[in-house]
Amino acid sequence: MRFIFPNLLQNEVNPKSFVSNFWGAPQNILHSIILAASTLLAIPFVSCKEKNNNEYYTPREITATTDVPKYDLKLNRIDLECFGVHNIIAVDSMIVAITSNKQSLIQVFDYSGKPISMLSPSGRAGNEFLQVYYTNQNKIIDGDRYLYVGDNENLYLYNLSASIRNGANLKPQKLMEIPDYRGRANGFNILFRSDGSYFQYAGVTYNEVRLSPSDYAINPDGSISVNNMPEFQYNPPTYTLVKPDNSITTFDIYPKLPDFKEDFWAQSLYQSTVRLSHDGRKVVVADAYQDRMTFIDLETGDMFGVRGPDCLDLVDIADTGSPSKIVEGARQVVTYGNHIYVLYDHNTVYEEELEDKPVNATIRVFTWDGEFIADLIPDATITNFYIDDKTGKLIAIDNNEHFYIADISSFTNILLSVR
Repeated sequence: MRFIFPNLLQNEVNPKSFVSNFWGAPQNILHSIILAASTLLAIPFVSCKEKNNNEYYTPREITATTDVPKYDLKLNRIDLECFGVHNIIAVDSMIVAITSNKQSLIQVFDYSGKPISMLSPSGRAGNEFLQVYYTNQNKIIDGDRYLYVGDNENLYLYNLSASIRNGANLKPQKLMEIPDYRGRANGFNILFRSDGSYFQYAGVTYNEVRLSPSDYAINPDGSISVNNMPEFQYNPPTYTLVKPDNSITTFDIYPKLPDFKEDFWAQSLYQSTVRLSHDGRKVVVADAYQDRMTFIDLETGDMFGVRGPDCLDLVDIADTGSPSKIVEGARQVVTYGNHIYVLYDHNTVYEEELEDKPVNATIRVFTWDGEFIADLIPDATITNFYIDDKTGKLIAIDNNEHFYIADISSFTNILLSVR
């Protein structure tokens, strides 16, 4: 599920892949609106306005073929007990579960499910713990595995290997401050490159509204109202490359958008999961809800888009007032070897949230040239996954917090021959 806005920071994992809701918000704003409109109001979401035929921008765009080989993916259940999981990664033959347990935010297991360590990175004070974000990105320094972690203010490097060896947390090393609009962004992520530059994504943002006591009024019935409510100003999603000299390159993917003042719910549509290629040269932007991906070459600036079979133009959705057609789409995106693996939920938001249908996800496989080359069909209903770069083991989890393992390396030669 995705976050309700306005004041929550998106984890770098597409948040709809969370198994349990760390934030306490049962559904995102889009789901809530669809439910309310479908069951109570049955009214259009937006007023009529001129159709925008130039909503999506890339110099070129292709349509993905649907005629791809399909392969069954057998998942083996792991005897592992871990609760409150909201993200998982697999590194160095270990399962790393990010949980909502304050005293053990990071729980580490081997592939048989045996516990290795329970950790909670410390914050600014010795008795303060970080909220852990951005854990899908990690790196090796002098043989030790480091995680990128952060709170609402800063990003850090956390030495996972040394913390496990010592049986205690090492204090994370501060990397940078997070831009002050992060809490007002409907989606946020930073991807670091080896040359010191980083790719930054922020979803739709809005201006910070501050109210003083004089702005509130107590009504005769005891209720409270707001006088002179400031007007929200919305900014489009941004995709930027920030270099070590602080020079910025901006990549325009959505130059024209719905009017969010009129259609505030539509900002939830513009959420993306961004991933970096292993050589740091390319970025893939997987748009949630609309079955569309954008590939960016950070060296040349070249961009191209790939429309999937369920692709919908979001401004068209706003114009027609038909959000019930929106597909749940990408739940998770993982890069492994020379391929991109997308956990794609084929249900519509209406089917999954109103009709309570179970997740219907397969793992789509793409090349970095945008080719859709295979569809892996898991034999369990998974909602999140990760692939260990070293071992080729795929670790997955379902809505009931059951863990699974599969050897994805056996598909590597098959996928290379498909190309």
